[in-house]
Amino acid sequence: MRLFLLTAVLAAACLAPAAIAQTPANPTGSLAPPPKFLARDLQTMCDGAEGSARLAGCLRYMQAAVAMYELAVTEARDLTWFCAPREAPPALLRQQFTEWAKENPDQLGQEAILAVRLALVDAFPCQGD
Repeated sequence: MRLFLLTAVLAAACLAPAAIAQTPANPTGSLAPPPKFLARDLQTMCDGAEGSARLAGCLRYMQAAVAMYELAVTEARDLTWFCAPREAPPALLRQQFTEWAKENPDQLGQEAILAVRLALVDAFPCQGD
């Protein structure tokens, strides 16, 4: 029984590196950083058909962006970018972004997260701004 266990452990130890080597962490083999997610990429997602995976991705991205900015504002109380209604529906956020994107095509080459902030600053300015 001991011999069987010892053989099994040795076999697993010998085969594990080969199995790990066959599943690279970076499937392309490139050490370059991933491409940036640009405002035009988000616009393409937000223009997706109702019920599509693209549109679902857009809505989730908008929710996550607002949540991230809310966390940043919570941490730095003197920092306020926009004042979107609490629990704003994702469809409203999407609408504001897509309208901004159509009005500002020259801005679509920047990172999506920055474009979302600019769109929401235009759509939901804070009182006194």
